[in-house]
Amino acid sequence: MTGASIRIEVQDVEVAAGLQRLADTGRDLSPTMEAIGAALLFSAQRRFETQSGPDGQPWAPFAPSTLKSMPARRKPPWLLRDTNRLYSSLTYVADAGAVEVGTNVVYAAPHQFGGDIPIPERQATATFRIATQGAATAADGRRVGSKLRFAKASTRAKSAHTKTFTVPAHTIRIPARPYLGISADDQAEILAIIGDDLAPAGVEGAP
Repeated sequence: MTGASIRIEVQDVEVAAGLQRLADTGRDLSPTMEAIGAALLFSAQRRFETQSGPDGQPWAPFAPSTLKSMPARRKPPWLLRDTNRLYSSLTYVADAGAVEVGTNVVYAAPHQFGGDIPIPERQATATFRIATQGAATAADGRRVGSKLRFAKASTRAKSAHTKTFTVPAHTIRIPARPYLGISADDQAEILAIIGDDLAPAGVEGAP
């Protein structure tokens, strides 16, 4: 997974001990890891619903400037759910030795960890149409000023007024909105899964 992922490298004493006891029974750990992966995937998906991270902290809200320029199709605003591509891409991979939960979407990491994205200088164009009246209203009610208006997509083919301009280099700052991680509830669920798999083997001291 080249976008963002977490690989469970067991450092929790209880989880590590439970997995070791399970391994000592000679059983294949793949089913256990599959169950852990499914549980962690569900937990990650739930964070898109609660709009909060593994620690329970709410995600950073949209900046006021973003809300102001947001098109109507994106309202009411929903963090990280504009197209649902990131949410739908979440998956997990499990084998007898590890579980990996994540996504291969290339922009996943900046949303998980936050950071600055440099945008290089570029050339752009804007298409205008000529209105019948000016852009401002005078004291006597007359429409005065420029008659240039940004052309809608439906009228651009009929608009002959196109201007080229330079968009200077700038930086976009993306706040961290972590959706991957292991919460206290996740840890408890992992221990419960291990305990369920240890119970049929009659192993004492199951977590």
